[in-house]
Amino acid sequence: MATLVTYDEIAAGGPGQGAQTLREIVMGDVVNVVSARRPVQALLGTEAAEALFFERLEDTLEARAHNAVQEGADFTAPDLTQPVRLQFIVQRFARWGQVSDEQRDTAHYTRDPFSYQAAKQMQHLLNDIELAVIRGSAVTGTSGTARQLQGLLNIFTGTVTTTDSSGTTYTERVLVDHLQVFPDNKYDVHINTAIVGARLKRTISEFSTKVTRNIEASARMQLLVVERHSSDFGDVDVVYSEDVPQSATVTAQGNSVIYLDREMFKVSWFKLPTFEQLSRAGFSNRFQETGQCTLTYRTAKAGGSATSYVANITQ
Repeated sequence: MATLVTYDEIAAGGPGQGAQTLREIVMGDVVNVVSARRPVQALLGTEAAEALFFERLEDTLEARAHNAVQEGADFTAPDLTQPVRLQFIVQRFARWGQVSDEQRDTAHYTRDPFSYQAAKQMQHLLNDIELAVIRGSAVTGTSGTARQLQGLLNIFTGTVTTTDSSGTTYTERVLVDHLQVFPDNKYDVHINTAIVGARLKRTISEFSTKVTRNIEASARMQLLVVERHSSDFGDVDVVYSEDVPQSATVTAQGNSVIYLDREMFKVSWFKLPTFEQLSRAGFSNRFQETGQCTLTYRTAKAGGSATSYVANITQ
């Protein structure tokens, strides 16, 4: 004689599908499994943008010279140069939602579906902005093409990789060589931030040159993390971002790093993120959320990027 067990009902209906006569208990908490970390927006300051397209001027001085002039020398007309223009494009970001009357009127374990979805879409909007600030590619926009801002990786492509071939292993020497590029070129900036993906974050945390970790045995702890790297070229905060490209495997190339003098960069808002409830559509409520911003900087020489590195993880 077969015994009736609860598994028979669960297998027949399945969790969330109505398990026959079993009474369901559903917790009201919602656990989001996608990250809402946005470190770059948190690092950079903000300012107002007064137009959808605007420019700034950037100028450089000539290389220093001995400048010894012979007595009584004739006047020599110098080659004078003009500043160059930096161009910034404001991108519009938008999210929409539509929830039926029946959906709102029906009891839910969570809060009102309309307000819940509105809050969720705002998180999506801010995540999209974070991705664009890091990886956006400039598009001026036409009647059929949306404007796009220029992100960090495209501003700095190739800035500090003049001697590294694709597939170079990322080591502490590579990091310091990159930092040295800025003083070598007489750039009056102070690189204080390195933004990396997970694989290069682990690589930097394994740097062991002159590192001392004093931990009492009774603490029963093991540390393998570097949050700040100090060298002849200053202190650099090491920041993890899931939006910085990384390789598919530990031994493959494809890891990127971004270096910044973060005081030189800002997220410029033409319109701050805004929620709007739209007119009803039949028996449903609609909303839209939008924001318009761009990434601005005082000089493109205040940062750099390097790509196609192989991680160096041994642990």
